Amino acid sequence: MKFIHAADLHLDSPFQGLKTASDQLWQVIHDSPFVAFKRLVDDAIRLQVDFICLVGDLYDQATQSIQVQAFLVKQFKRLQTEKIPVYLSYGNHDFLAADSVKLDFPTNVHVFPGEGATFNLITAAGEKVALSGFSYTNRWITKDMTSLFPIKGQVDYQIGLLHGSESSVASEHDVYAPFSISELLSKNYDYWALGHIHKRQILNQDPPIVYSGNIQGRHKKESGEKGYYLVTTTTDQQLSLEFHPVEVIEWRQIVVSVKQVVRLNTIINLIEEQVAKLPQAHHLLLSIQLSDSNQLSPALLKRIQAGELLKYLQQQAPTQPYLRYIYELKLVNNVIPNFQSLDAQYWQKAAKQIFSEKNLQELAGPLLQYSFLDTLIKQADFQSELKNDVLTLLDEINQNGVATDED
Repeated sequence: MKFIHAADLHLDSPFQGLKTASDQLWQVIHDSPFVAFKRLVDDAIRLQVDFICLVGDLYDQATQSIQVQAFLVKQFKRLQTEKIPVYLSYGNHDFLAADSVKLDFPTNVHVFPGEGATFNLITAAGEKVALSGFSYTNRWITKDMTSLFPIKGQVDYQIGLLHGSESSVASEHDVYAPFSISELLSKNYDYWALGHIHKRQILNQDPPIVYSGNIQGRHKKESGEKGYYLVTTTTDQQLSLEFHPVEVIEWRQIVVSVKQVVRLNTIINLIEEQVAKLPQAHHLLLSIQLSDSNQLSPALLKRIQAGELLKYLQQQAPTQPYLRYIYELKLVNNVIPNFQSLDAQYWQKAAKQIFSEKNLQELAGPLLQYSFLDTLIKQADFQSELKNDVLTLLDEINQNGVATDED
């Protein structure tokens, strides 16, 4: 037996955190889930798998465009030509609404209904396989759905398809169709194909209880390789899992130390050297973390914080053969300077320039419509007191703690 387990295609998904992306990059990003799934189908045909399991959230929205549905139908027809069946369930994003309008899938595609079902097939090697699962019929399923899965029948292998959350684990994902590992083990299945959690993970080894993750990361929290599991039987009738990446774009974080750096050119060179070392396998969306940035001069920090360096690097990003797009620069360990060690005359001069009547009036803005505030801000004693309060606060921060640039 040989089959593919994938989930969470999220076709036509919006991508987050790329406001400055070029038109070319946006096209690559938009197309990436479609290309990733086409690669999966290519592999299925090349490897001649017995079947494919797709465990929920094929689409990102409950209502799908005809164009997106037509893409999926086309890929399923390619599999039909090769006599490869597909077993799929709908999840919380693409649930089976009563009034949904969907294109018909070819006959090799078997969709699990809301009340659950078990499909049976015989592999090319003559193994009897049963596949059990259900589809969501509404956006929110918060109850345990494992009662829909029967105990393993008189078959060689039984596989469960479940789009849901392990109830004992805290996750950033909302909880849907919660289950416990002990509940799944009680069914005596040979493999549990899970969906919903976008991070690939194996919850249990024997039998395998597995999240395949999504096939294409959609934002920076979905970093790393994305793809599917190829599951095959071994000579001793055990199941072997092999991960196959198919992502088009990988989100990745790179840490670049700027310790003792004094020139902007040096920072640029350090970043470009790190980027040049990255594998030339697919497009990369990069978050550059500048560590030890507390040692940078105020002038360099100002350029970076103003976005000048990021804009420059984005303009230099290679587009062939693969994109290397830096979508953010972050300062790490950006300790506030020791104000006591700075020249007192410098601070007095800066304070005199900042705490002027004109600057305070500009900052106060609409508050000046109140006569008592207008009068107060113009008083020299008030300006002097405010200046002293701020300098005292800065000194307290210097004595008691540091600040870092976080999300």
